[in-house]
Amino acid sequence: MKTGSINRAVIVGIFIFLGIAIFVTGVFTLGSERKTFASSITVKVIFQDVGGLQEGNNVWLSGVKIGTVKKIRFQTNTEVEVQLNIDKDIKSHITKDAKAKVGSDGFIGNKIVVIYGGTPAAAGIADGDSLASEQSVGMEDLMASLQKNSVNLIDITGDLKVISKRIRDGQGTIGQLINDPAIASNLRATMGHFRKTSVSSERAVAKINEYIDGLNTEGTLVNQLMTDTTAFAKFRETLEQLKAASYSISAFAENLKQAGLSLHRTDNPAGAILNDSVMAADLKTITRNLNTSSQKLDEDLKALQSNFLFKGYFKNQEKERKKQEKERAKEQNKKRDSL
Repeated sequence: MKTGSINRAVIVGIFIFLGIAIFVTGVFTLGSERKTFASSITVKVIFQDVGGLQEGNNVWLSGVKIGTVKKIRFQTNTEVEVQLNIDKDIKSHITKDAKAKVGSDGFIGNKIVVIYGGTPAAAGIADGDSLASEQSVGMEDLMASLQKNSVNLIDITGDLKVISKRIRDGQGTIGQLINDPAIASNLRATMGHFRKTSVSSERAVAKINEYIDGLNTEGTLVNQLMTDTTAFAKFRETLEQLKAASYSISAFAENLKQAGLSLHRTDNPAGAILNDSVMAADLKTITRNLNTSSQKLDEDLKALQSNFLFKGYFKNQEKERKKQEKERAKEQNKKRDSL
């Protein structure tokens, strides 16, 4: 009987010990999870909306858990103060200009506080410091945005439906292109012309390239003009002379034009001769008189030559003329012999 009581007491003691061990292990495990027994500092953050954040939720920095949410309380009607327990060993990695926002552990997981940002030049946080907050996008905002986008998508699909119906019915330029065979045929013909034009353009470009290559061929006139400075200077001088000659020709042509215009007027002798009928008649009369006078003068000269008083004079003139002709003939013969 005593042996059974002892065994029962031992078994109960073992169960009690195991229970105490499990309890202690659980306490230390939960304490380690929530950083209960770790040395920590308290940091405050003011949020406009915590989005379902609760006390005991985790605090993350660069994807690493560094603390928990200690307390949540209203500061004003529109502001919520969140106190964070942060591991004291991590405070050197968080600067005073860092920011905090409410996030999610996964897409639909528990709410967490995410600390991010900060510059290395700023000082590290201390116990009791406050961090700036940034409003994060919640599921409600995402759903509202999705709803708005769905409405816009419905409008866009409705417009596409109307446009596709118009195209199918042959309305508009695209509808005519798709449904009218005549326009399609004309478009194909136009494309054929474009292809021919492109081929012609390629040939023209090829000829231009050949011409340019010819400019670089030594010995050609263009190459000499481009490379020989002396030839180019002469060519430029010739152009200047041609330019001066063109000015002279222009001036001469202008003078001829003015002279031609003056011939149509009667305020000058030539114009009067050409346009005044009375003067023309007088000139004809004078010409007839001169012809008559020259004939009479010839008759008088012949009469004088036959007159015995002037025969000696005319004979001497004839001898002198023959003498001069003989002297000129002798000089020409001497020149011919010297050659």
